[in-house]
This record gives sequence, C-alpha cells and structure tokens, in this order.
Amino acid sequence: MLKGMALKLFRRLSAGRSEYREAEALLKSEDLAEDAARKRLPGYVISRSWHVRNVAMKLIERLRDPAFYPILVRKIRNGNDAGIVLRNAVAAVRRLGLNDADVETALRTALSADYWEVRCEAVRAIAELFEFSPERSQVLIKALRPTLNGDGSVHFFENNFEVRAAVAVALGGFGEPDTALPVLRSLAADPHWMVRHQAAVAIVEMCRRKPQIIPQAKETLGSIDIMSEGCRSDFPFPQTVAALRKTILADPTHVDQAAIRRHYIDMSLGWNRKRG
Repeated sequence: MLKGMALKLFRRLSAGRSEYREAEALLKSEDLAEDAARKRLPGYVISRSWHVRNVAMKLIERLRDPAFYPILVRKIRNGNDAGIVLRNAVAAVRRLGLNDADVETALRTALSADYWEVRCEAVRAIAELFEFSPERSQVLIKALRPTLNGDGSVHFFENNFEVRAAVAVALGGFGEPDTALPVLRSLAADPHWMVRHQAAVAIVEMCRRKPQIIPQAKETLGSIDIMSEGCRSDFPFPQTVAALRKTILADPTHVDQAAIRRHYIDMSLGWNRKRG
C-alpha cells in the first residue's frame, strides 16, 4: 500500500516538473507562441504546482490578451494562492495598467494579504493606477494600521518596513498635506532608516506640488535622524537628506519631479542600487 502511494506521489511530482518546464519554456521563448499560450493557460492557472501557477501570471502579462485579465483580478481578490503567485498577479495588473472598479476592489483586498510583498505591490499599484482622491489616500494610510499614542505621536502596526516604505513613496506623489503629511512626518521618524529615507524624499516631492508645506518640510528634514546601517564607501542616507534640504531651500516647485523621485530607493534593487 505504501509503495503504491509513493509511486503515485512520484508520478505527480514528475508531472508537475514537466508542466513547469513546459510553461517556463513558453514564457521565456524569444517569440511567444500565442496560440499555444492561449491553449495552455487555463490548465496552468489551476495547476497543482504553485510554480506553474506563478508562471501563468507572468504569461498572462506577456500575452496581453484581455480575455485572460479577469483571471488576474480573481486571483488577487480571492487571495488564497501562494504569496509569490499573488504578488506577481498584482504586479501584472500594475504593469498592464488595469484600473477599473473590479481591479481597485481586488487591490484593496490585497492590502491585507499575509505576504508582505503582496501588500507592497498593492500599495504601489493603487498609487500608480488611480487618480488621487481623499478616500484612496485614506485607504493607503489605513494599510499602515495607524494608532494614536497618548503623547500625540502615531504608531504603525504594519510590521514590515518595506510596506511602510512603499506607503511613504505612494503618499509622496499621491497624498494631500492635510492627511498625508502627518503620516509622512511620523514615517520620517520610523525606527528603520530606509523608511525614514523614503519619507524624506516623499515630503520634498509633496512640496513640489504643495509649496505651502515647505516650512514644515524644512523642520522635518532638519530634525530627521540620519544614522543608518547603510554604508558604501560613502553614506547614502545623509547625502540624500543633504540634497533634499538643498532642494527645499531652492524652492522645489521649480524642480523637475523626476529629479526628486530619483532619490527614492528602488526596494527591488536595495539601498546600494544592487540586487540582493
């Protein structure tokens, strides 16, 4: 009996590996065989192997066939797949530029996902795909799970620093001073230096759109703790804050947005601009 069960398991694993090799080869082919992709995708999406399902999300993005886009949205909304599969479904939606009401509902669900990379991608997608509204800004802020301390400061129960950093970046280009600036100032005092870094850039980016906050931005940048673990042969965080202070003094409303945004850390590359 045990021998029979072991044989079935072996056959199942072998079939899964074969399916994965086939899907990966299709995805990485120089010229995508679109007919083959359309034929195989329905099976890949429901595969027992999360590896295959993960390739399916990437394959939908590469195929760019709107008939398969609802699969991405359902995957995100249901939220019951492996974290890496959900992350790549959200990333595909963002890169494809999908921004209807169903997409937004799914992305808001993803803000509560267990896997932190899903939450990061959802924050980024909402900020990039949708126009600003006070309600959307509040959705991003609530993703941090803020609570007010007795001394008036704010504590965020979002325990992953990359998610907190992602919200800071989103609010820099997306938020409004009355609601987003207090959050950014709290993030500028975050225990993790990379969150403080992103918040510092975000505050200056907001100044470009809303010059009335420049006095508050100067105060925040002047008091920010620039100690960090990030060290190359130089210290990137102090250099960034020094550049941001110079931008504030020179009036950021006349600075190109791209010149400010280049100071953000690309979290996929790391603080030293290299892949981990």
